[in-house]
Amino acid sequence: MRFQDYERIGQLYGVEKAVEALEMAQWVHTLAPWDVILHLTFAWQSSLDSARRCFEKFMSKRYPRVSYFYALEANPSRDGFHVHALWADAAGVFRKEVWAAWFKSYGRARIEPVRSVDDVAAYCSKYVTKAGAWWNVKLQWHRIQALNRREFVLT
Repeated sequence: MRFQDYERIGQLYGVEKAVEALEMAQWVHTLAPWDVILHLTFAWQSSLDSARRCFEKFMSKRYPRVSYFYALEANPSRDGFHVHALWADAAGVFRKEVWAAWFKSYGRARIEPVRSVDDVAAYCSKYVTKAGAWWNVKLQWHRIQALNRREFVLT
């Protein structure tokens, strides 16, 4: 996001919200080079816990080698929650196949490439820092090693 965007957030929601969004965006950006952004809905009014379980089950069964960060947000026009996610390590994963698998089991999906760091910052400020949002992250072991500045050594 551009500075003007954070300035606008500050005007609308206060300086603390703008700082929180910026700090969260910077932290999420350091976790991995995000490739894909997903917006996933449920055909039913999914509770927060149900949405969490469904998304994590979907990921562990179908895409266990993908690193992800996701936020659950309350639906704006009905009860329930939906998912916003970032994926890394998704080479060889086809977005159309992900869309079809999610649609068959759960509901609608919008899946797009991450075009810039600004996309990640916008994601964080819009979804992750909202009141009542819940988020989680799962990184592949090599991402965790990189965050801890450890080299991989075979013994």
